[in-house]
Amino acid sequence: EPMRMMGGYYRVLDGGRGLAQADNCPQPNTVAAWTDIDQRTRASGAALLAGMYPRCADLPLRNQADFTRPDPLFRPTPTASCPMDAAANRKAILDRIGGSFASVERDHAPQLSMMRSVLCPGDATATAAPGGRCGDAGTASQIRTESGGRVRLAGPLGVAGMAAEAFLMQSAEGMPKDQVAWGRLAHPAALGELLSLHVMASDLTEKTRAIARERGSNMLSLILSVLQSGHNFPGAQPAGQPVRFGLLMGHQSNIYNVASLLDLGWRIPGAQPNEASPGGALAFEQFHEVRTGKRYVRLAYYAQTLEEMRELKRLDYRDPPGMQTVAIPACSAEAVNGACPLETFARIVTSAIDGDCVTVGAGRY
Repeated sequence: EPMRMMGGYYRVLDGGRGLAQADNCPQPNTVAAWTDIDQRTRASGAALLAGMYPRCADLPLRNQADFTRPDPLFRPTPTASCPMDAAANRKAILDRIGGSFASVERDHAPQLSMMRSVLCPGDATATAAPGGRCGDAGTASQIRTESGGRVRLAGPLGVAGMAAEAFLMQSAEGMPKDQVAWGRLAHPAALGELLSLHVMASDLTEKTRAIARERGSNMLSLILSVLQSGHNFPGAQPAGQPVRFGLLMGHQSNIYNVASLLDLGWRIPGAQPNEASPGGALAFEQFHEVRTGKRYVRLAYYAQTLEEMRELKRLDYRDPPGMQTVAIPACSAEAVNGACPLETFARIVTSAIDGDCVTVGAGRY
């Protein structure tokens, strides 16, 4: 339901901009959505489009036809030119943090202590979180390598990050506050403090530059291609009107990957700095200067606050979700009112991505 509320807001926002019809059903090909193949993500995409166009049937929601392999846009896999070496990615993370987790655990000591009191009150031996037990608190944090070049945190930091995300989803889905985290949160701000552990874990495993280039180059390359021509949107028709509002419905990891490649940062009220919140969106908004014919790209991050999700609050111009214009640091010298010239943005993207890891794009999807 929160996704439906966001869809209603996008209808108001982008209908006012002329990108999408504010009331009627969209004209063919002008609005499109492409989702990952898992059921939850497809359902989220359907809910958002239903919020935009509640009286319309046959909404333009598409996904990869082959359900037997990952969609490389959202979940790229190793190739000969982009091997995705898990051991190298593990080393890249360790290099970021000085070779061990000592500094990370020191910086997050209060939150780790709070999490232990939630997961293991009285040093209980019950299961702490998926994949971990309370006894893990006495083990060393580490990075485990997995197939496909993936890495994940294990030990206290890994368990804490997973648990914080689980508590966030409990709250976002409307669980009574006195039941979230078994009712063990010490004060109203405790959940926000614990979420810093989830954001930290995502930062290390998704925003480390080597990982982001492997995982995010497909996505960022396609975004640029679509900005250059709406006909390049996945599943779009080659003839007729180009896509004017395109929705790529994926995962928080996709946002973190792209944010790393472009060195982006934001903060929505009530959320952690640079947090990719449930249902949040990193928007690439294109503007056309009529006088010169020049095109510009502006980035913005949109996300409901936790209370808006819990209350299923109706969103509109008077009561909007959280939104922040996101600066592109590499374009600071040429930006106009926070927007980057498209040709400059293209150069930035080309420099940021790893061309050897690009397997999708115009004519290749």
